[in-house]
Amino acid sequence: MEGEEQQTATQPKVGGLHSDAERYLEAYQVFLEKCESEEETTKRWLQEEGPGLVARCKVPAQTSFNVLGMGSGAGHFDALILHAVLDKYDQVFCRVVEPREEDIDQFKHLVDDDERLKTVAFEWHQQTDEEYFEETFNDDTKFHIVHAIQLLYYVDDLAGCIKHMYRQVAEGGLLVIIHLSDQTGCSNLMKKMNKFVPDDGDEQTPYRTTAHIKEVLDKLQLQYTTDRLNVNTDITECFVPGSETGVLLLDFLTHTPHFTDTVDPGDQKEITDYIRGPDCSVERDGRILFNNSSEIIVIPKLGDASN
Repeated sequence: MEGEEQQTATQPKVGGLHSDAERYLEAYQVFLEKCESEEETTKRWLQEEGPGLVARCKVPAQTSFNVLGMGSGAGHFDALILHAVLDKYDQVFCRVVEPREEDIDQFKHLVDDDERLKTVAFEWHQQTDEEYFEETFNDDTKFHIVHAIQLLYYVDDLAGCIKHMYRQVAEGGLLVIIHLSDQTGCSNLMKKMNKFVPDDGDEQTPYRTTAHIKEVLDKLQLQYTTDRLNVNTDITECFVPGSETGVLLLDFLTHTPHFTDTVDPGDQKEITDYIRGPDCSVERDGRILFNNSSEIIVIPKLGDASN
């Protein structure tokens, strides 16, 4: 019994990458570099569909078009949405919520280099989603577009965050969420990883897909439409011995810092075999391509004050 207790006590926990900010950013950057134009695919969708989103919004005459960006990062996606708004409206207000000072500084530089964005009235909130919603609980400012692009993986209270965002949408406006699809190799891996992650009642988890978001929306009885962004990631180097790029990719895919050094070898093999297998990846032209497509969920505000 003592041996079993000692093994349990020293067994590294799978997961936890979100708690190691430096390692997370390093792994995430490598992951982005290996994605087949995830950023470009998202940008293209926003460029093509952004004008239609703006046209769907009902904005009273003589008022500004208000945009709320949740987790805006460096602002590259926000800029595309704002350009679509500026094509139709002269008065535009944008509130940016982003916890990282470095990202806000990059966003401000982006604005400084864009003459059209300089006409937007910006309000900057260096805060987490929880801090922002607590501060603005009694703020009656409403927004015609509220967007959360790849934000909802690590929020503590998923349902609460969605409720708060929807509450800040103006009647006739839209809540736009872009998140990992529940119909991908990545979502299959997340289900597999649940076997290795202790169920400690902590809702904050990277193993969250649009299935979880839709479940919340259905419980709230909110209507929504969906679209898909097809994206693959080249993970070939995960299976090249000694590749530091492969090590970082595995950290990000499993959301476990130093996965190859800390996780039990038997568990490692089971996880990496699954990552390489047909539920997650395909092999094409000598490359192993991992499917991590995203889904766009658009929720209109239909004037139900109870929400």
